[in-house]
Amino acid sequence: MKKYRLQLLVFFLFPLTAFCQQLPFYTQHNSNSFLINPGSTGVKRLLDARINYRQQWLGFEGAPNTASIGLNSRLAHGQMGAGLSLVQDKTGPLKKTSIGASYAYHMIFPDCELSAGVAGIFTKSTLIGPDIFLRDNQDPTINQQISNSTRSADGSFGIYLYNDRFHTGISVIQPLQTRVEFYQDDTLKKGIMKDALHLNFSLGYNYSQDNDYIWQSNIYSTYVRGAPLLFDYTLLLNVKQKMFGGFSIRLGDACAVHFGVSFLNDFQVSYSYDFAITHLRAYSSGSHEITLVFSSDLIHSKKGKFDDRFLRQKYGYLFQ
Repeated sequence: MKKYRLQLLVFFLFPLTAFCQQLPFYTQHNSNSFLINPGSTGVKRLLDARINYRQQWLGFEGAPNTASIGLNSRLAHGQMGAGLSLVQDKTGPLKKTSIGASYAYHMIFPDCELSAGVAGIFTKSTLIGPDIFLRDNQDPTINQQISNSTRSADGSFGIYLYNDRFHTGISVIQPLQTRVEFYQDDTLKKGIMKDALHLNFSLGYNYSQDNDYIWQSNIYSTYVRGAPLLFDYTLLLNVKQKMFGGFSIRLGDACAVHFGVSFLNDFQVSYSYDFAITHLRAYSSGSHEITLVFSSDLIHSKKGKFDDRFLRQKYGYLFQ
């Protein structure tokens, strides 16, 4: 049993949401769809760069925090997309740094596009010994004096159907369910953690009778075997292409408020604050998330030239 003790420790320290997911959760999931669904690679703009930082469950020592950088672009006159990402995620003594590369092919129809994408993800997982707190400091299966790192590879794939008014997508992350082994050369301390398959679904629609006031609604859901289904609904009001505000409801977990401002045509900054609706609220003051966006003009392909793509273009300026 001792050889699995480290595995159990990592399992209980590793959860990154209230539903014990292994992967980071983004309250601004629609804005960060590139990190969740490789099928959305290249759907935003000609060049789209996003920096995101999330600090979760303030009030808990060692609570999860995530930093990410994503860059993706349209290629081949809009028929392909390619992107790179860097994500660092830390919960207690466990830190994961992932580098990803994605590719998507866009099938163009008269008033929508269907994109299919794949991504490769290479991860360095580090168990930081000095950050581990034990009731029994003499436990021979865990060395608190040193850290141990291991590397693994997995990926994701997804599809994304969209135009300027709606989108829907499905993605699968960690389909290989890679085994991550710590202290591989030490049979006493060796621990195994298996990546879990994540299935994600998104659906969104933009509505307005006045282009100065646009309602943007999104549904996002994640399924992980052994954990409750995560269901999130977000409603935002975009005002005069300059600012937005709104709220999210995450069933059985939390609510969130959102604010954002666009400036200099190509930039946007957005902030979200989560507050728990479970017993967790007695111990945590909430979660913070901020995203900085640089996104060039929306591009589309028409007869080999970048031009308006959708016949009834309405809300293409939205960075979300």
